[in-house]
Amino acid sequence: MKVISPAKVNLYLNVLAKRRDGYHEIETIIQTIGLCDEVTLREREKGIEVSCQKEEVPEGKGNLAYRAAQLILQETKLSKGVEIEIEKNIPPAAGLGGGSSNAGATLVGLNKLWNLNLPKRTLIKLAKRLGMDVPFFIQGGRAIGRGKGDELTPLKGWSPFWLILVIPEFNVSTKWAYQSLKLGLTKRESQIKIALKHLERGDLSLVLYNKFEEVIEKKYPWLKMIKEKLKSLGMTSASMSGSGGAVFGIARSRQKAEKIGEVIKQEEKEVYVAKTLKGGVSVVSWN
Repeated sequence: MKVISPAKVNLYLNVLAKRRDGYHEIETIIQTIGLCDEVTLREREKGIEVSCQKEEVPEGKGNLAYRAAQLILQETKLSKGVEIEIEKNIPPAAGLGGGSSNAGATLVGLNKLWNLNLPKRTLIKLAKRLGMDVPFFIQGGRAIGRGKGDELTPLKGWSPFWLILVIPEFNVSTKWAYQSLKLGLTKRESQIKIALKHLERGDLSLVLYNKFEEVIEKKYPWLKMIKEKLKSLGMTSASMSGSGGAVFGIARSRQKAEKIGEVIKQEEKEVYVAKTLKGGVSVVSWN
């Protein structure tokens, strides 16, 4: 079975406070995009095996897809095994949610492969146990995320747009990014409401915000430079996704996105053009 596993971007991301459980309270607007991995699931007699062509992607228990399969087996008490092959197109450790998406794809795919008939709400409950981004990929589209990011409110009736994604040649440590934030000095709790109003009106230039940019841009000036470059070339707006370091710019049309993308590709090694998606992970074929 093959499952399409899309990336995401954070159109808005604010970190409000540290929680008692050690996580952080956040508010975010998340969007799936058409930059996708392909996850192939093959039933085997026993055991879980993960393979990927990218060396930096873990293949054992350190991979969320492995843990997703393990969780399904534990919850259903099935005596089965599975081979999980990940064709990786989403750059790892870039704030695009590739690992979480692969885990969501594994949950949805195994539910179909093994005819478990688990409802979506059950899959989302399982996804919450794997990571804060995983539940979103079961649902996909566009949503508000609160709490740890896993308390989701779907947003409907929105128009699609195109993006250019630029991937840096460095990785940003998520742990370092959270530790470096200064929380409580600037209150932006009401700002998500303002961002949503602009989003409803289609004024994307006033929507994008990422709290992490306050600290990450100081350490990595490339981020600010590439955002300014995208805007100077005619992108509606530009921002960083997640805790970095992928930067994305928004365009109204595919033609404009591809034209600007070609210019950026002359200077940057890893550049993608993608469209917003209405859904999340999805089964595309059976063998």
